[in-house]
Amino acid sequence: MTPDGPRILHVSTTDKLGGVSEVVRSELPYLVESGWQPRWVTANDLDEAHEAAFVLHNALYGVPVGDFPQDRVRSGVERFLGANAEAVVAAARDADVVVLHDPMVLNLASAIRPVTPRIAWRCHVGSEHLDMIDQDAVSFLRPQLDVVDHLLFPHRGLIWPGWEDDERILVVPPGIDPRSWKNRDLPEETYAALWSDVHAARGTAGPADIGGEDTHIVLDDHGTGGLRAPESPFVLQVSRWDPLKGQLGVVRAFADLARQEPDVELVLVGPHIDDRENYPVNRKVWGELMRAREELAGPVRERVHVWRFGPLRRTGEDLALNVLRRYARTVVQNSVRESFGLTVAEAMWRGAVVVGSDVDGISEQMEHDVNGLLTPYTDGGGPWAETVRRSLTDEAGRLRWSKAARATVEERFLSRAGTLRQTAAFTGAFLGAGR
Repeated sequence: MTPDGPRILHVSTTDKLGGVSEVVRSELPYLVESGWQPRWVTANDLDEAHEAAFVLHNALYGVPVGDFPQDRVRSGVERFLGANAEAVVAAARDADVVVLHDPMVLNLASAIRPVTPRIAWRCHVGSEHLDMIDQDAVSFLRPQLDVVDHLLFPHRGLIWPGWEDDERILVVPPGIDPRSWKNRDLPEETYAALWSDVHAARGTAGPADIGGEDTHIVLDDHGTGGLRAPESPFVLQVSRWDPLKGQLGVVRAFADLARQEPDVELVLVGPHIDDRENYPVNRKVWGELMRAREELAGPVRERVHVWRFGPLRRTGEDLALNVLRRYARTVVQNSVRESFGLTVAEAMWRGAVVVGSDVDGISEQMEHDVNGLLTPYTDGGGPWAETVRRSLTDEAGRLRWSKAARATVEERFLSRAGTLRQTAAFTGAFLGAGR
């Protein structure tokens, strides 16, 4: 450790989009405030390793992938290491602790082991359906798992069978940063000014007191239109284009809701798709959504809007999400798997009424009829439509759920608490015998 405080290095495959990036970005200022010297590097040269990364991701989520393609995954990992290991090892030489995020980056553990005193692996994927976790994937990663000093899981229900008593395990829920533009309270006049464009899926400049190109909001409705009016009630889901996020089921189930609630509209919003950086499945999911929308009856189809942000302008995107959650009548998250679900915590912090699928990290955050409503994942049927309808019409419940939602996040899911918990463990390791 240096006299200026311990140095911590975070390594992820991207610093742009996704839950990992959100978690690391939100924790960095709290690391500084806690006396640490943080640095963040990306091992983002995936090249032909996208397939290996996707297979490991799904296997640890418990999504059936058939027989684990060990040879193809090993080949992808080797390409990944060849493209990234040298730069990450060089960065790790100056770190007291290296935190590797998610399964693909874990494969760097052996390479950096000789140059750094402490390595942590933070798992951001998983499911409480532990019997479905692909043990061949765990076995494939075992040599890397054996050389790290700490194993961080979002909550205890995601720890793999047989690993519960491993002394290296820390339970560290992700958190949100209430000071970010996505999560902070804005003046009412700012909300109103931005909403006049965002509701119509029009791009707009950010508030004048922020300024800069990064504050510009870039939205494209891709022919699905904006809301019919600024005051139109709408159901919102914010997700990346991933089959685990369940947007296709939301589109199909909305048809039932639309027949009962003729004024309600649906907005699905997600990130820009860049085929050089995104998994191929992202564009596939997008295409399936657009086709499902086209199959709806005309009057319903006109109330379903599928919006994508343009190339990343982080502040602008965060402002847009803040505003969308502010005006949404209900925020839904129809995930089939969700290790945590930052979009749920973000919406709850904004005081939104949330309907989440009763699964994994969502049910870890939400208690049914206390701080929101839980319902089974829908692929188009089931009680989803009726549950969302209740969220729209139960005025007494809406006030109660909204107030309790924000209180839950304040108590349990802010970034500062998670940052302090894990860094205390790292510091304790330095003060102990060490490795």
